[in-house]
Amino acid sequence: MYFKYKPKEDLEKQEEAKSGLRKVIETDDKSLVKIRFSDLPISRSTTTGLFKSKFVKMTEVQRASIPHALSGRDTVCCARTGSGKTLSYLIPVVEKLYRLRWSAMDGLGALILVPTRELGIQAFEVLRSFANFHDLSAALIIGGKDLETEQNNIRTMNIVIATPGRLLQHMDETSQFDYDRLQILVMDEVDRILDMGFKHDVDQIMSNLPTKVQTLLYSATIGKQIKDLARTKLKRDHEYIQIHDFE
Repeated sequence: MYFKYKPKEDLEKQEEAKSGLRKVIETDDKSLVKIRFSDLPISRSTTTGLFKSKFVKMTEVQRASIPHALSGRDTVCCARTGSGKTLSYLIPVVEKLYRLRWSAMDGLGALILVPTRELGIQAFEVLRSFANFHDLSAALIIGGKDLETEQNNIRTMNIVIATPGRLLQHMDETSQFDYDRLQILVMDEVDRILDMGFKHDVDQIMSNLPTKVQTLLYSATIGKQIKDLARTKLKRDHEYIQIHDFE
């Protein structure tokens, strides 16, 4: 499964976005990030897509995490399932590639790891619902389909959403699958990924990727394995965000 976005605008808001983020991050004033997605310093293409998809008001996790992710920081975000985490990482993914003027010729720029096929399909549908004003391509790589078809798609996509086992298979078996220019890595529901026995796959995947990659970890709980992963794989000044209290 894959799709390609259509170009609709230039980069006229790039400097405005950078300036707005500096103000939010440097002052740490949460009032600067209000309730609506349109309050964020993001491109018109993204805000238009969000509005047309009826994404108007941000949830708490989106307000807390998106500015840090947009600023380029590594983040660990702990929030309950159903709190809006998917948009919390998809918006920064799309915006990062937009600001880098990423195109079809640039190859893989963003990788999103999910624990299950169902979560991958959900993330892909959310991405497709709001990002159709950007000139980017995306693929869903979760197994259950012909490997050769996935191989043909994954070689040319800008954004890949994948389960760990299937992605590692492509890293091992798919020729011309180039991830050397990867800009951002997302791991959604990291606790489930690790609980399902994918730690070895995750370690291997991360060892294959470039070292200077922005990394965003999202989880419903933060245990020792996730803390160890953050300590060893994320930048030392990564941001930790916890939205709800957990026992």
